[in-house]
Amino acid sequence: MQIRTAYRRVRVLWRQLKGSEPVLRRKRRVPLEFHGTDYGGWPIVPNSLDNESVVVDIGLGEDISFSESLMRKYGCSVYGFDPTPKSIEYVRKRHESRFHLFEVGVAAKGGEATFYLPNNDNHVSGSLFRSTHLGSREIKVPLVPIGSVPELIGTRKLDLIKIDIEGAEFDLLESPAFAAAAVGTNQICVEFHHRWPEFGKTRTDSAVQRLEELGFAVAWVSSSNEEVLFVRNGAFE
Repeated sequence: MQIRTAYRRVRVLWRQLKGSEPVLRRKRRVPLEFHGTDYGGWPIVPNSLDNESVVVDIGLGEDISFSESLMRKYGCSVYGFDPTPKSIEYVRKRHESRFHLFEVGVAAKGGEATFYLPNNDNHVSGSLFRSTHLGSREIKVPLVPIGSVPELIGTRKLDLIKIDIEGAEFDLLESPAFAAAAVGTNQICVEFHHRWPEFGKTRTDSAVQRLEELGFAVAWVSSSNEEVLFVRNGAFE
């Protein structure tokens, strides 16, 4: 694990020196506690949730260990969104009473969309964007706009939002509807996909700037330079 982490850091540094990788600097120093597996986990601010908190998990794959860990420690409810057939089957088998599954995608705009499945049948994550590793198969999936999520789950405030949607995060984060949906949110976990040639570092740079304009700051960056925790300025002080 340590060797793999060190390799990732060296690879990221090399790409940053070449100018092809975004430089994501931690601007908020807050204590952190990690939830979930090495593959699917994230840090949050310790004791920042309780049993009345609302967590929205957008993009589930076949690992909801992050949400499961939060539910165990804090007793909170988690609302998960994913239209991927393998993800839906996986979550149904978990039988988590506080995990509420919505078999739809969340995007900047709602409606029906083409969803590109992995070329490798052993992989799970599909995308609204075709890429070199996606697109040999495609399906139609329903999408709900991010602005409808609070109403859909019956709340006014989303305490924590996790977003891992294979490239669709950029349009989502930059949409006016996201700014409205995130009012009152203190923590946002985002996996950025700038490694995809369809996006690149400029899209991540723009998304980070957008979140900073909305009052958030980078509090943690993974060794891969892709997973980022944002914390609202003024929270947890």
